[in-house]
Amino acid sequence: MKLNLGAGESIIEGFEPRDGKTGDFLYPLPDADGSVDEIRASHVLEHFSHLEVASVLHNWVAKLKPGGRIRIAVPDFQKIAREYLEGKDINVMGYTFGGQVDERDYHKSGFDKETMVELFISAGLERLHEWKSEIQDAASLPISLNLGGYKPLRMEKVCTGTTAVLSAPRFGPVMHFRFVSQALMRAGVQYQIGAGAYWHQVLSEIMEMQIAIPETRYVITCDYDTICSHAEIVELYRLMEAYPEADAIVPLQSKRGSDEVLFGIQKENGEYVTAMAAHNLERNLLPITTGHFGLTIFRADSLRSLPRPWMEPVPNQDGRWTDGKIDADIDFWHRWKKSGKTLFLAPRVVIGHVQEIIIWPGKDLMPVYQSETDYDQAGGMPEEVRR
Repeated sequence: MKLNLGAGESIIEGFEPRDGKTGDFLYPLPDADGSVDEIRASHVLEHFSHLEVASVLHNWVAKLKPGGRIRIAVPDFQKIAREYLEGKDINVMGYTFGGQVDERDYHKSGFDKETMVELFISAGLERLHEWKSEIQDAASLPISLNLGGYKPLRMEKVCTGTTAVLSAPRFGPVMHFRFVSQALMRAGVQYQIGAGAYWHQVLSEIMEMQIAIPETRYVITCDYDTICSHAEIVELYRLMEAYPEADAIVPLQSKRGSDEVLFGIQKENGEYVTAMAAHNLERNLLPITTGHFGLTIFRADSLRSLPRPWMEPVPNQDGRWTDGKIDADIDFWHRWKKSGKTLFLAPRVVIGHVQEIIIWPGKDLMPVYQSETDYDQAGGMPEEVRR
């Protein structure tokens, strides 16, 4: 079964036309869950309130069979706004607010590609792609944003074609190996560990070894002081499956001994963003400039085409390793961006960072906790401990 939602007068061979003007229910769809092979909805979604479009899409996806496809076309607000600002002759009112010839012909939502990608990923779709209309309808207009996706054949609990790599110190904390190794094993991910004094060299070579294997689709880089569970690993894998345009995805992690987080967003003038609106952290994917290697997932084909060397530490202008130096991991991301690769933060995928904590018996014998940074700044034990 294939459905053409909001068909109007358009007839597409092999598709059953459905339209609200003829009394059909487009939301919720009356069909049984898992019964539809494909859904095509050309310039329909914008007629629903922006408060319910996510629920509408979830309902439509629920009707798809596993492996089923959905194609949605909507007015691209970004294209409309750009052409308007450039002074081009464009029907801004009609494209943005609808023709308004009857009570159904009102637009209640606006979309750009970034918004649509977020909606598709949240609905559980994968293999997102753009598509061209096979007929002359609204989806064939220059201002139309056409995005498609597939319902997964099954909810992935394992990560196929994925290997995790780690450049480990010769000595260090064991918490990571207790928890993360178990999580990777549960996710079906092999763990390749190397050791050496120069972590970036070791990490580069282990990654090279993995992408030399044709079956490798994704490489996850780990850090020995990262803590995560099976759920975070599988979610990163799902996001990569969903969005082919992502070359690498970084989870959200705090910087050790600091109140900062481990990602950076660079403006066009080269400066870094120091604050952002909270709603950005409610997204599935946020474009960023730099990240970390704590639990970052890379598309293997993107690594295969990345010019060598991948990363080198760079001293400051005085040839010293103080302020102004560029560490190997930041150098990597500069090269990554220069080569045209994309990098995203997954704000909803949160992982932990192990750091040393000192515990002291307080004056009332209750524990007092102190970080390594606080110990340095205080010059020793905290005042609550002194007798």
